[in-house]
Amino acid sequence: MRTAFIFLITLFLTGAASAQSLSRADAVAQALAVNPTVKIGLEQLALLEGRILEERSAALPDVKWNTQASRFRDPSLLNSPGFDNFPPEFRDALSPIPANGFASYAEVKQTLYSFKLGKALEAAKVARTGGDYDVERSRQQTSLEAIRAYNQLLFAIEQLRVIQTNVQSRQTHVDYARNRRAAGVATELEVLRAEVDLENARAEAMRAENEVAGARATLNTVLMRPTSTPVQPTDTLAVVPFTVDFDLAVNEALTARPELKVLRTEEKVRTLLVDVTAADSKPTFDFIGSFGLAVRKPTNLFDFDYSRWSIAVNVVVPVFDGQKTKGRVAQARAERNSVTQRIAAVENQVRLEVQSAFDTLALANRTIQAAELNVNQARRASDMTEANYKLGAATQLDVVDALQSLRQAENIRNLSLYTHANARATLRFVMGRNPLENN
Repeated sequence: MRTAFIFLITLFLTGAASAQSLSRADAVAQALAVNPTVKIGLEQLALLEGRILEERSAALPDVKWNTQASRFRDPSLLNSPGFDNFPPEFRDALSPIPANGFASYAEVKQTLYSFKLGKALEAAKVARTGGDYDVERSRQQTSLEAIRAYNQLLFAIEQLRVIQTNVQSRQTHVDYARNRRAAGVATELEVLRAEVDLENARAEAMRAENEVAGARATLNTVLMRPTSTPVQPTDTLAVVPFTVDFDLAVNEALTARPELKVLRTEEKVRTLLVDVTAADSKPTFDFIGSFGLAVRKPTNLFDFDYSRWSIAVNVVVPVFDGQKTKGRVAQARAERNSVTQRIAAVENQVRLEVQSAFDTLALANRTIQAAELNVNQARRASDMTEANYKLGAATQLDVVDALQSLRQAENIRNLSLYTHANARATLRFVMGRNPLENN
């Protein structure tokens, strides 16, 4: 029994420590499922749906059913101004006594016509459309954040791989230097320099491991889970061709960017609200009706001889409100005009963002081509220097310089791949597309 228990605990700990395989698309999907900003946007949609129902209710009848039971004593006749002129015997006979009262009736109120009703309902529907655009914007921003965090982890892992390879090369160099020292063909200073280079490389590897841990924590934070959760990326920093004409990119961005759609929708809503506010100075037409029974004895509640009903058409014509409506209309127009100016400012910023992303991607394309060639040449130079060193035709400093050049070339290539991956996602984002690539 004890053995089985230890086995289960070991199995659990092994499963908990295993890293989760995660693709870029999986990271985006998980982020979208748990991101609070996206969830807030969805709740805002529910709020806007409620406002539509609220505005639509103004066009539907308002029906209420009232039931009352009371006991009262009314001395109003005794308080009549001419009561003292009545004969004394008549006044003594008019002593008020308590009585019961029961009533049950329905009230109906229906707006027949209102200048603001249609515009208010249309504004609520347009605002609902803007809520969809707002959710779309939140989803795109969350996707871009997840992609960048994922790419950062890939970049940190690649940097660590380069440094670990450098550590292995330095270790091999130390071993070779020691062997040469034992054979009497190398000095102690040569061995000491090789050992110092090795320790420096190990310290750099420790910093790279810490950067990997930090990148993993950032990705886990985006995914709304503990920062120490193990993650094993399955994608790579590969170059995916993405070409688009600049003018077409700008036009698409100005058309498709969700934040611009939100502002244009808000502008429509503000325009409708100007009419809604102005409608306060126009007449309204309402139907008001009631039907029920009012009795003194409960047994008469079903006797329609005691029925009570009324119907009325209420017309309200505003005459003068101290220019309050005029002031509110001016405020509504100013708010609408402010949104128009915000649209112009965001459009100008969008053009700049497209230009920046476009240039960054173009630079990354050119850098990668040169970096790949540079890595191949640096690797050949390093291999040749190592061979010459073993033959005594190169110095230890030559080997260190060749390894340093190779590591720098690989770092530049990894940085170019990282920049290219982020630039592709950013350009898709600023164009209003899904930052996640379909291929």
